[in-house]
Amino acid sequence: MDYQLRTDTKEETDAALVAAGILAEQVDEGVTTLVPTGLLAIDYIGSISKPSIVDVDCVVITPGAVDSRFHTNIRVGFEMTEEQIALLPIVDPPPAIPYRVFA
Repeated sequence: MDYQLRTDTKEETDAALVAAGILAEQVDEGVTTLVPTGLLAIDYIGSISKPSIVDVDCVVITPGAVDSRFHTNIRVGFEMTEEQIALLPIVDPPPAIPYRVFA
């Protein structure tokens, strides 16, 4: 299942993934890393730019904008509980046209 997440920072995203039990902290020789607890793909996107919408004469209908919040896509290959899903900062409603998707 694919989820689109949005927080203010990457650290907030990682904290939510740890809280949901999707990532776990692993300490090796004093260095802490985050490792998946199951089959997982993470696409850290960061901020996104929304392009301007123009008509056929190149007249700007809607100006472009930057969404500086931190965006992340995850693909989870295991069944998550409702409690886990509730801990994730899922974009709701999801975008009609996602900025980036898994192939």
